[in-house]
Amino acid sequence: MDAVFDLATLRGAARVAGFTWTDEELEALRPVIQASLRLLATLDTLPLDAVEPTTQYRIL
Repeated sequence: MDAVFDLATLRGAARVAGFTWTDEELEALRPVIQASLRLLATLDTLPLDAVEPTTQYRIL
């Protein structure tokens, strides 16, 4: 996950999600998004082949 999100990509994703963020706001989000992607890449390296999936029940 070495993808780097440029401003145009972030702008398009924000538009699709219904956000009307300015370029300055998107630039402020870019480091957070990149840090999140690094964390997800770390999770991808965990040896979970032998781990059974879980079921979650939500009681409202």
